[in-house]
Amino acid sequence: MPESQGKFFYGWVIVFAGLFLTLIMFGIVDSFGIMFKSISEQFQWNRGTISVASMINFICFGLGNLACGVLTDRFGSRRLLIAGGILFIIGTILMSQIQSLVHLYFAFGVVMAIGRSAAAVPLTVLITKWFTQNQGLALAIAQSQNVGPAVFAPLTVYLLTQTDWRGVYLWLGVGSLLIFPLAMLIRDYSEEESQRYASSRAAGLTSRMPNVHLTLRQAMQTRVFWTLNLMVLGCCICHSCILLHGFSHMTDMGLVGSTASKVAAVMAISGLVGKIACGMLADRISGKWAMALFLGLQAVMVPPFIQAHEPSSFYLWAVVFGIGYAGPMPVYAMLFREHFGTRFIGSILGVFFMIASVGMGFGGLMGGKLYDIFGSYTIPFLTSTGTGLISALLALTLPSAKKSEQEMVPPQVVLQAS
Repeated sequence: MPESQGKFFYGWVIVFAGLFLTLIMFGIVDSFGIMFKSISEQFQWNRGTISVASMINFICFGLGNLACGVLTDRFGSRRLLIAGGILFIIGTILMSQIQSLVHLYFAFGVVMAIGRSAAAVPLTVLITKWFTQNQGLALAIAQSQNVGPAVFAPLTVYLLTQTDWRGVYLWLGVGSLLIFPLAMLIRDYSEEESQRYASSRAAGLTSRMPNVHLTLRQAMQTRVFWTLNLMVLGCCICHSCILLHGFSHMTDMGLVGSTASKVAAVMAISGLVGKIACGMLADRISGKWAMALFLGLQAVMVPPFIQAHEPSSFYLWAVVFGIGYAGPMPVYAMLFREHFGTRFIGSILGVFFMIASVGMGFGGLMGGKLYDIFGSYTIPFLTSTGTGLISALLALTLPSAKKSEQEMVPPQVVLQAS
């Protein structure tokens, strides 16, 4: 095992570089929810109309992930991260110049989304290749982008007191230049590293390595593939509605913007704790049970958000919901690796992230449209609870990786690991 040899392991540099890179990208995207009302009031656009921008963003993010998955298998991760960073910075600065819905949909929905997609599949693939031990912890840290609002929510609210939302996006665009030095730290996992650590893999630590390496087409013929994708669809619908509309809901309930941003920050920090806890738990028991626990926690914590009115209630909710909603995402990658191997993991995770993006986009759009119809977030939030509970139940139906290998994969499509 590379990370167990007692020498400096460069994989951890990639983990933390990826963490800060994604914190910037995802934190800036999540700040859209804070500027939601300001944009709506200036242009007199209703919440459903602005929510379309979020839906477009996640659709393009998903398509970008699909493309990045294929490109990662062929060209590696580093180049994609650099190119994506350039696009993301351009899109953020363009947001400060929008004058129409077309501009909004293009800058936020297309350019920023495609740029951000380079920090999803390529980074996740890289971590699954560098790590065979402590993989859950490594993925949890690298994918802790949900903690971004802990920095960007208060920062955005502060900047809004100093300038308008256009000025905020301009400053965020300048700050996103930090993406470049972080991307330069990324190193692809080459044959040199593979040969360097081959002896340690042969020393008895191969039990966690998959025995099959399926192509995307072969993976799509299994029940596990579609179960995992349906899980993430329901999971993302559940929390995306909260992430996009939670700030607006809290201010509708009487919280001032600064307090609502602090609640978002608490949720984000709790999300980091949840990801690490879920990843470590999956390392020690199984991804299946860790997923079911955290998905269920996420779902049951949505109704208390509807009933909360006092700041203390929102803070308490943020702690528990944050732990639940952020925990599962790194474990999905672990499960895909265990069931389908790493040789074609980029293409497989590309489809997974695309479906996750559809769920994220639909949840946000649903929240805005149903708010326009019913005048409150009660119905969309309760719908989110239902999709979250379905995901938790689906997790319980997952077979073990060994059983999946023996019973669900046709022998003729198994490629033995080299």
